[in-house]
Amino acid sequence: MSTDSPSVPPGGVPLWVNPPETRLPLTAQPLRFAVGAPGQRSTNSWKVWVRGNDTYVACRDNFRQIKVSLHASGIWRLGFTETLANAKPEMLPKGGDRVWKKWTPVLDEEHRTAIGFQFVAPLPALYVEAERRRSWPPSIVFVEPPADPTLMTVISVVVVLGRNPVRVTTGNGVPIAIVPLGDSRTVQLVATYEAAAPVVDVIKSTFQRTVDQIGGPRSLPPEGVFMVVGNRAKDIPWLSAVAFETRRAEESQPSVPADA
Repeated sequence: MSTDSPSVPPGGVPLWVNPPETRLPLTAQPLRFAVGAPGQRSTNSWKVWVRGNDTYVACRDNFRQIKVSLHASGIWRLGFTETLANAKPEMLPKGGDRVWKKWTPVLDEEHRTAIGFQFVAPLPALYVEAERRRSWPPSIVFVEPPADPTLMTVISVVVVLGRNPVRVTTGNGVPIAIVPLGDSRTVQLVATYEAAAPVVDVIKSTFQRTVDQIGGPRSLPPEGVFMVVGNRAKDIPWLSAVAFETRRAEESQPSVPADA
């Protein structure tokens, strides 16, 4: 991948594509993306693909056992994969259901878009070093993070009635891809910059509760990755994964890095 400069389509979010002259938005699947830039740290990479009239989202690295399924039937799901459920049933919640969230979107002439999933990347989510990405396919689109540390990158998977690009009406935002989904719909990948503080506060408080539940900082490894799944406005499921470090001194506490 060329590391000279990214493409900056209308919307103000720089995108690194390979080859650099690739036309945007992308129209071929599977769609692969990560937040970051060539030669610098990035998030894990994610894959979005279409099978028939259904859309699927999965991580290709740390969290392969998690999958989002947006079915044309109107049943949308987020949870563990069937493979993991069969191999490690002890990881399932009480009751044995591998699906954490199941919902039905509203898609009609009045509501022509529905966000099925958001990957949320504040700065501590960029923890994958460039040398660890040597096996990544060249087709991955890198979404450059904002220069402003108070902002974060959000990648939304949106199902749309029709083929017109989603319009981002506030702040910076750009459609990365528009892929046909049957005869009357498209699935669109949209990158935006948004205020980081609300999500970072949730990550920090959830991290602290988790540490307390497992017996304190000494129960943690020296470093690792902490994943959080939640719901944003209008019941939109989101996922974020951030790096953490623990300090072993008696008075110190584990923390998500302060520049989150």
